Amino acid sequence: MQITIFSFLSALLWSSLLIVAIYLLRHTRFKQHFGVLPMVLLYLFCAVRLFLPLEFSHTLIAADDVIYPYIYNLLTQKHIMLANKPLVLILCAVWLLGFCVLLFRFARQYRKAIRSVEHYAEPWDERTNTLLKQVQQQTRRTIKVQGYIATSVESAFGIGVIRKRIILPNKDYTEAELRYVLLHEYTHFLNHDTVVKLLVTLFCIIFWWNPVVYLLQKDLEQTLELKCDRAIAQTLNAQERTAYLRAILSAMKQGCTQQPVPQPSTALFRAEADKAMRERFTAVLACAEQPNGRTASAVLIGSFAVLLALSYAVLPQPAFEPPAEPDSSSTVYFNDENAYLKQSADGRYWLCIDGHKPYELTEGDVQFYLEHSVFKYIRETDQ
Repeated sequence: MQITIFSFLSALLWSSLLIVAIYLLRHTRFKQHFGVLPMVLLYLFCAVRLFLPLEFSHTLIAADDVIYPYIYNLLTQKHIMLANKPLVLILCAVWLLGFCVLLFRFARQYRKAIRSVEHYAEPWDERTNTLLKQVQQQTRRTIKVQGYIATSVESAFGIGVIRKRIILPNKDYTEAELRYVLLHEYTHFLNHDTVVKLLVTLFCIIFWWNPVVYLLQKDLEQTLELKCDRAIAQTLNAQERTAYLRAILSAMKQGCTQQPVPQPSTALFRAEADKAMRERFTAVLACAEQPNGRTASAVLIGSFAVLLALSYAVLPQPAFEPPAEPDSSSTVYFNDENAYLKQSADGRYWLCIDGHKPYELTEGDVQFYLEHSVFKYIRETDQ
């Protein structure tokens, strides 16, 4: 098991194709036959495939004499314009620079958001804490969540992987609206969506140069929102689903900001396209009518699992011409019976073989022959 240039290129190609295929599938009329969770899993499988560009011992090598030899020569040959360095080394340096810059920016922004909450936001009032306890009783799962109210935000969101926080804007919510807002953000924590978003964010930082990973990030965020809305809708009756959607609409009417929400976080809504919001509303209203979809989801996951296995089974590589075997007729065999070492008056060393012209040797060659007892001594000559 190893990682090579060609195993990395293969992983890049396969994962990109699978991400595009899942994206197109999720935006077709067939999406209603598949659950939201399988889509999330498939996106994560694609991320794992790109993150593990491995070549196994049983991998079948497919020789290519058209494209891959050109790629190999382009990446490995030294270029004068690149300070006589191979292109692959320059690309690695550019990737490392971009990775460090983006990682530093992400860490600074995340730390800034946390410090802003800790220093400028105020804790919830007793009314909000009581509603959160009701939400915990409804979900029958209790996790520790800290709540704050901040005047600098216009949309509720959850943030934190270890220390979980729900940040509410300073808005006048009705009791029903506030309860559904808390239920939405609390469900995100129950689904570990902040963990998923953190991993995807780091994934995008590592592969910042690949535009397909941003397609994965954007669509996965929408898929996680659909998953959260669906999980909530399944616990509500038709009247409660309508009230849940009214709470989201009311929150949107009170203000939709264009300011970025700190990542990784789970916002009730963002300044997103109307199409994305319509998709969420449709998913909630049609929750009761949607088919179970377990069989279709199993077939979908199984098909992608087979493709994932096949992606490791075959690996294209450039076709190299094997080195020509030496001509046995030109091979000269010698030992201390038909050959000897000598040193000429000018200090040069020679290998003299019966029936052949003397071969000039380096001092290292002579030392090797003496150490391995090929010859016992060096003859001296005036020639």
